[in-house]
Amino acid sequence: MSNPRRANGTRRTALLRRMRAEGAPCWICRMPIDYGIAHGDPLAFECDELKPVSRGGSPFDLENTAPAHACCNNWRGNKSEQLTRAIADAVLSQAPLSSPLEFVRAAKLFEKGRMTMPFISPAQTTTDW
Repeated sequence: MSNPRRANGTRRTALLRRMRAEGAPCWICRMPIDYGIAHGDPLAFECDELKPVSRGGSPFDLENTAPAHACCNNWRGNKSEQLTRAIADAVLSQAPLSSPLEFVRAAKLFEKGRMTMPFISPAQTTTDW
């Protein structure tokens, strides 16, 4: 099966150029992205779909895409935007973090139950977000 993100390479390339030009921070950890870091590095820029492609999101819609660090995007996987934001809010409210890699470590601990999320009930964490 081919990668739907490359089905229309021209549109995707234009979208990536626009994101790089805007220079926005990572939507997940909210830390700055060094857009000059080469692909393959955990701190490199990636285009993330807010509604994952695996859940029917468009990889070409500017409203459905946001910049992310590769490590943050990898941690997120196909979690919903709402769950991702809720976990990020909880993690970022607990302690100041100095890097995206530190954020990802904290988010993983949070998911394992080693940090608490006071504003989401256990029933909400088991739903298909």
